[in-house]
Amino acid sequence: MINVRVDQSLKTVYVDVSGYITKEEANSFLEKHKQVTKGLKNSQYKLVVIPSKFECENDKDIKSVCMALYKGGYRQIYMVDPKRYIMNTVSLSSLEQKMFTKIVKFVKTLDEIK
Repeated sequence: MINVRVDQSLKTVYVDVSGYITKEEANSFLEKHKQVTKGLKNSQYKLVVIPSKFECENDKDIKSVCMALYKGGYRQIYMVDPKRYIMNTVSLSSLEQKMFTKIVKFVKTLDEIK
């Protein structure tokens, strides 16, 4: 399951990820995200991804969603991942990992996000 919510006062978009994620659900999330954030300047908002344990039908779907969000204009993307679950779950080539970690800042708690 992937859910999105917007906090206007903090200028933050939160994305919660958990469970088993199919390709259709990933695509559905991107459409829902577009509707929820319609009219927002994404470059002025932080994107905070909060994953729980999850599995993907295809690991490339998570990479595709992250890249689509980045291309959508977010310049501050945070991943709340205290045990580095994402990096241990999603297999990335060394070049992809370098690019991914350059774009996404990993934090252990929400309190670390300024």
